[in-house]
Amino acid sequence: MQSYLERKYREISILNACLRWPPQLQRPTSPDTAIAQKFRLAAAVKADRALQSWSTTETAWAADRPVKSGSFEFNYGYQRADLRVHGPAIYRALERSSTNLVRETMYASSGMSAMAALVSALSRLYGGAEVLIPTGCYGETRELFDSFAGLVRSLPLEPGAGLRCGNGVLRAALIDSSVRAGFFDFAKIAPDNIDLVIFDTTCFGRSSTRIRRVIEWALRASLPLALVRSHTKLDCLGIEYGRLGSVVVSAPMQGILSGRLKWLTGLIRATADSIRLLGAAPILANFPPFAAGRAFERCTVERIAAIIRNNRRMVRLLSARLGASHFATSFQHGLYFTLEPGGNPSAADAAGLAHSLCRGLESTALPVVHAGSFGFDFIAIDGFADSWSRSNVIRVAASDLPVAVVDQVAEGIAGAWRRHCSASRIDPGAMRTSAAAA
Repeated sequence: MQSYLERKYREISILNACLRWPPQLQRPTSPDTAIAQKFRLAAAVKADRALQSWSTTETAWAADRPVKSGSFEFNYGYQRADLRVHGPAIYRALERSSTNLVRETMYASSGMSAMAALVSALSRLYGGAEVLIPTGCYGETRELFDSFAGLVRSLPLEPGAGLRCGNGVLRAALIDSSVRAGFFDFAKIAPDNIDLVIFDTTCFGRSSTRIRRVIEWALRASLPLALVRSHTKLDCLGIEYGRLGSVVVSAPMQGILSGRLKWLTGLIRATADSIRLLGAAPILANFPPFAAGRAFERCTVERIAAIIRNNRRMVRLLSARLGASHFATSFQHGLYFTLEPGGNPSAADAAGLAHSLCRGLESTALPVVHAGSFGFDFIAIDGFADSWSRSNVIRVAASDLPVAVVDQVAEGIAGAWRRHCSASRIDPGAMRTSAAAA
């Protein structure tokens, strides 16, 4: 508990340092006080930013100096359609690469709008494309590709899928950090048979070794790489500071000079145009002013490590209480796990069950909230459409809480799950818990 409270105090101090007139901080004495203090300070930072930038307009006509938010600096004209953002690098592995790179970072209003801008650019620029998609990729990403039917053809990403059909269209391979089982062995993709790698990095920390492995593989293969990310989940210290997404397009300069990647500059330009034409430019207030520096990086890495540890721990405890037969394929990122209620529930039924589960746990004063998404300081439970099993399940996203609190929540879930099974006359042995261990 003391280690947890000390870590929370460091996170709170980072937020407090963003205020013009920071208050005297009180060290948190419990998880509840730490969570409440963090969200209050986050609100204060947002309000402070609004006061400092009250004269900043959508057309920047009132700006007499560069518009800034922490380490971010913005240049734009009419309604941010031409927004240029100068700020800290998103991926350390690209910065540390010894390869001479072409690199362009474009921000969007969310992770999905960033992906939509990239796919729109591919469809407009090349008049069609093939995208190799892994099984169990993020549901809305699959929906997005399907919505471009006729312009974008989705194919399964699996060993040997790199072989072309000789139709001459651009082919991209999607690597998705949110896949449920394992992390696809991207090295089995034949580089000569694809033109672009799209990597959704949302479920990995920005300094993750897995991100570095993909970047190094793409650079060795002289493949252009488009890294797409939602920054809401893991990059805001658990406070959902604002909706923000990005596309980082990169490739070795040698490949471009050789003529193989001449179209890359066109892709960068077309993606930026898509962000403009779709009205998907980000709101300046959504750039977290605290998201830079060693102290922030250290806190973020420690938070993610604790979240993964707690997910593994909850899954082990639930296995012991409910039986090993509950387990199914794991989510390799380690950020959440799922419970399958049985009976093929509708989305509304799954959300209702999650709400009832949360109310029971909240009555015991445990830090559990009925909320979608993940990466919070509290444990979030909600209904979830599992793209792997194509069923509605309950998602439990553990936080970085102290181990003793996590154990209490897991015990509470186990008891509530037994009661649910009893009331529904479901055989608990037929239920499944999808482990979220990496």
